[in-house]
Amino acid sequence: MTVMLMLALALGPQQDGAAPERIVFAAGYVPNVQFAPFYVAQTRGYYRQEGLELAIDYTVGPDVLKLTALNKAQIASADPDAFLNAAARGLPLVHVATLYQRYPIALIAREPIFETEKLRGKSIGVSGLFGSSYLGLKAMLAELGLKLSDVRARSIGFTQVAALQQKKVDAVVGYINHEPLLLRLAGVSPSTYTLSQGAELPGVGLMTSRKFLEKRPDLVEGFLRATFRGMHDVVEDPEACLDLIVASHLPELASSQRRETAFQTLQATLPYWGGAYVEANGYGQCDASAWSRLADLLDEVSGGDIRARWRDWLDRGFAWKPSP
Repeated sequence: MTVMLMLALALGPQQDGAAPERIVFAAGYVPNVQFAPFYVAQTRGYYRQEGLELAIDYTVGPDVLKLTALNKAQIASADPDAFLNAAARGLPLVHVATLYQRYPIALIAREPIFETEKLRGKSIGVSGLFGSSYLGLKAMLAELGLKLSDVRARSIGFTQVAALQQKKVDAVVGYINHEPLLLRLAGVSPSTYTLSQGAELPGVGLMTSRKFLEKRPDLVEGFLRATFRGMHDVVEDPEACLDLIVASHLPELASSQRRETAFQTLQATLPYWGGAYVEANGYGQCDASAWSRLADLLDEVSGGDIRARWRDWLDRGFAWKPSP
């Protein structure tokens, strides 16, 4: 671990007995092992040490950013394309930190078909013909020398595993740290394809409203500092942290089989939280070139002007920098 990383985690106010201030985190999804850093930070009292009382809102859907812009929630996690689109619509949001350095998207199939001519004309299931998965599909096809028009993209909702098992499609777009694990448990040995190094897109990040950041930057920084302490703990000892959060937040994972699946998912997720860029710059950061690629993709799909504006959003606070 770098000195910069250690300093970023260690800096923070010591509490003097004042009552903690409540902050709502809109997770955007159901309780899940992917939120391990937040659960660990909550259970080990890291938010309390920052003067915060964390409440997690599991509202699912695209409204989490709107709720955050209206200060119904103070922090939200969302895909970066959702943030860029929301900001393009005029929502006063700031992207304050990155959780996933790369988007863990993958093409998944029952057989090794991820070559240009083998994939051409094949049916590919995607959760929807919009959003991060759809953009990821476009980027992966481009790497293989194909366009969307060269395959048959089908909207299948979140039924990727069943769709492959039942051979309803030839391949699906899913998460490399989730669907392949479930398929292996079901007796299927999947073939996968992910974006090559240097072509990755940024992953899930944390957003807040511009007004809240301007009014209470101390609370935002305290939240981030506590969260990344939790992330550091999970990276250092994922098995102990999983035991902790099964007891505190996810009792449904107590059975040996479900716990083992969750542990495999967690282990497959860890590489997406770190990497050389994090080692050099600290948790929460993300290479700006990944955002540039995402802006280009969004413009190609929507015909908008996001590419011309993303640099302004970056300069105005895409990434958290811990106070000196």
